[in-house]
Amino acid sequence: MLRLQPGERVLDVGCGGGLAALEAAKTVAPSGTVTGFDISVPLVGLAIRRAAEAKVDHAHFFAGDAQLDDIPGGPFDAAMSQFGVMFFSDPVAAFANIRRHISPGGRMVFACWQVAAKNTWYPGPVLARYQSSPVPTAGAGPSPGPFAFGDADYVRSVLRLAGFDEIRHEESVHEVTVPEDSVSDRETVEALRLDAERTAQAWSDLQAFAASMRGPDGQLHLRIAPQLFAARNPA
Repeated sequence: MLRLQPGERVLDVGCGGGLAALEAAKTVAPSGTVTGFDISVPLVGLAIRRAAEAKVDHAHFFAGDAQLDDIPGGPFDAAMSQFGVMFFSDPVAAFANIRRHISPGGRMVFACWQVAAKNTWYPGPVLARYQSSPVPTAGAGPSPGPFAFGDADYVRSVLRLAGFDEIRHEESVHEVTVPEDSVSDRETVEALRLDAERTAQAWSDLQAFAASMRGPDGQLHLRIAPQLFAARNPA
């Protein structure tokens, strides 16, 4: 959907450990560049190590907040994100800042999740039994989180307010097989900081949840429902 071409400069927003950015780097090689940007310093460090191990010297990674920081390496011909844009506290400001780093006429494509009801693999409802309810954020939009962009009309309005045009949207559903720790792991439970008894119960509940999706091969078989949005920075 992004149609990357050799020689282009690409921004990966919320690049995480850099896997998508490194794939993009293969497409824009040899003269193009990819800049990965993420708020997590440890994940950026992982991306840097992966690029070094793969001997990819035209992918660069930086830590920062895409909502307001200047991003090195621009202006970019294209921007992308793989499940990294649903956590902005101010989505309009964030996308306006991203657009500021895209060349006039440049494009952006990102993946996010459809509504939670279509993504029943998500362990959030299980973990919610052990967490206090989040404090609602100010404003009309949903609270930041994995499914904050589930409403396509809301996302379109955010992109328009941020100055993008030619907005397109595609939904899909996929059957995937993944390792069990792709959904949750022991560290997820420990991060809740519960007492020993509730920690054990939460872990037991998560294991039962995973068992409902586990196949004979020992891996999880999930039905996932992502969506893609494409938009253009007006020339």
